[in-house]
Amino acid sequence: MATFQVQIEDMIGVVETTAGSATSDTTALSSFLTDGAKEVINMMNPSMLITCATEQTFTPKDVGSEDETLNTTKIFNVRRNDGTIDQPCRLIMSSMKGRASDSLEMDFASKTDPVYYLENNKINILPSSSTGVGKYSEVQFPSITHSDSAISNFADEAEYVVVLYAAMKGAERIVANYLDDEDIELAGSRAQQYNWAVGQYNKAVQGLMRWHLKKYYLE
Repeated sequence: MATFQVQIEDMIGVVETTAGSATSDTTALSSFLTDGAKEVINMMNPSMLITCATEQTFTPKDVGSEDETLNTTKIFNVRRNDGTIDQPCRLIMSSMKGRASDSLEMDFASKTDPVYYLENNKINILPSSSTGVGKYSEVQFPSITHSDSAISNFADEAEYVVVLYAAMKGAERIVANYLDDEDIELAGSRAQQYNWAVGQYNKAVQGLMRWHLKKYYLE
């Protein structure tokens, strides 16, 4: 498969470093692709988000010693291994963590009924254990470069939307370059290309949303 740079330039031409230059601004292309992936991920419903997640593991800590920092708030499937199987964890408010760690409380968490909470951009599971393994799936925003031809841990159905986002931003950059160069005529012709790219991106987003709705009702 062609690299993302080739796919973008096939649509809008070279995203020049300066107006009239034949040099492609690959740094900008990589930035557009990375921003596009973040925007598309933020549009996804849970059924698609889970395809973008990767499993993380950590050691459940005592209350006050939490140290597992989250990259995003998009997390799924929080579990704690009880020595035999992974037990699903139920979410509690962080204000309840004291009770969940106190064996005298009715809300006490056990290894067969573990809990998790989120606080100060961290996740923790109770009961704590120096040998226990906590697990969760997290969607992390990918960093994409112009020379890539695929996005790891990303829904295939949405990958083309990222490319169109980058093409839209690339076309916008081309128009800006010619305006900075005070070439109004060329800027105007390039603006038509930008409008086309915006239209293609918006159609792709609408298609993605329709896919979401169709899958939702089928489920």
